[in-house]
Amino acid sequence: MGLLAPTSLGSDFASDHFGMSNTFYERLSALDASFLDVESKAAPMHVGAALLFDARPLTLEHGGLDIDRLTKFTEAALDSIPRYRQRVEWIPGFGHPVWVDDERFNMRFHLRHTRLPLPGDERSLKRLVGRLFSQHLDRSRPLWEFWVVEGVENDRFALIIKVHHCMVDGVAGVQLIEALLQIGPDAVEREPDEWQARPAPSRAELILNETNHRVDGLRKLSHFMPRVRENFRGLSSVMRSGMKPTPRTAFTEQDISPYRRFDWTAVGLHEVKAIGKSLGGTINDVVVATTTGAVRRFLLRRGSDVDSMEGFRTVLPVNTRKADGQSVGNHVAMLLADLPVSEPDPLERLQKVVRVTTELKKESNQAGGAELIEDVADLTSKRLVSELYRAAMRLRTYNLIITNVPGPPVPLYMLGAPMIAIYPMVPLMQNQNLGIALFSYAGMLHWGFNADWESFPDVHEFVDDLVVSFAEYKELAAAHAPEASGGKEASARA
Repeated sequence: MGLLAPTSLGSDFASDHFGMSNTFYERLSALDASFLDVESKAAPMHVGAALLFDARPLTLEHGGLDIDRLTKFTEAALDSIPRYRQRVEWIPGFGHPVWVDDERFNMRFHLRHTRLPLPGDERSLKRLVGRLFSQHLDRSRPLWEFWVVEGVENDRFALIIKVHHCMVDGVAGVQLIEALLQIGPDAVEREPDEWQARPAPSRAELILNETNHRVDGLRKLSHFMPRVRENFRGLSSVMRSGMKPTPRTAFTEQDISPYRRFDWTAVGLHEVKAIGKSLGGTINDVVVATTTGAVRRFLLRRGSDVDSMEGFRTVLPVNTRKADGQSVGNHVAMLLADLPVSEPDPLERLQKVVRVTTELKKESNQAGGAELIEDVADLTSKRLVSELYRAAMRLRTYNLIITNVPGPPVPLYMLGAPMIAIYPMVPLMQNQNLGIALFSYAGMLHWGFNADWESFPDVHEFVDDLVVSFAEYKELAAAHAPEASGGKEASARA
């Protein structure tokens, strides 16, 4: 499934303190930095999406896409999201990352161009997306890539987006979409502003500022005691759930390979809302219950004893931005929810999911506990967050991740080319075989499934299970309240 101002507890340093007002850097938050820490050869930590467009408005007379026009337009969009011209540097002695302007920035390194072989069907596109998502980003440069893919059947092209998780979470990623796309079909050309990299600070400056930050952080720790008391239950819930192993299943059987498969599907958002209205629950509750039904079907086919399975756990990221807060970097808490995969009745399964999510949001205060850990780490050391992630991976404390990001409700365009669909991608941790990301757009809910190539080769069968699970809820909703579950759009497997 925000990009670009300093985080609330991070630091935006222009070197006025040192008499050199033209140097610049921004300190990554502990949560942002942790995604660099936990990255490994088998688990790249970029998020991404596959966007599909109607190619005809951008097709030249000879039949190819106008890549020069797309490149200039995209570079102009970066003027509103300066993080995309910055690279990671490390503070000597402390090992904490900071953002500095990339003096070697070259737009054509980041915007790349390829074409599908004939016939350009979606199966070929999904395989290409999986291959691109398998490749690590170059840490010596700004941590993102865009791939323009020509030759998609039915006069379409794809834009494959990869951005490192240390730069964005799902909500922050929406800002990138807003910078690239327009609400109306009339193409609005933009010229990139003149841009020059600001000098990076010296090693001595980085060390001194970081030392001051740590000393100041230790002084401020006493102010956290009221928050510790306020969020004690949430902190305890995070630690209990975060250190409790889950059952060994097809979703956490082994260490993953470096290679990915990617699949997708889409359903009408009005259908999801109708199910919630008829049977009870939020959009996210319906998503989680639908996924739980798919997990149950999938595990049954794999021969697992799901009827007695307890503790099948999913991560549910929640946005922790304040209403007037900055949409930059990662502002997210990872809630841990046990899914009722042992429940055979779909209606009771949904009701159990509602009870679990209600408990997480209103009573356990896991989000408050997670925020407290992140804020303390910002004042002291990022290792507090990174080591918790590593411990969770070693203990296999969750089986799955489901992240759901609300997107624009209206159609969007790139230089007059309408966006048809957008399928998001969430990265996999070291022991995780499948990640599910959702993004709502123009009345549809788009699902993206990122799976390990070797240990989860039947991801397409899981997607089929999910389609069946969703159809089951549509039928139940129609039986309970026919007037609430009708609609002209049907769920569609892409």
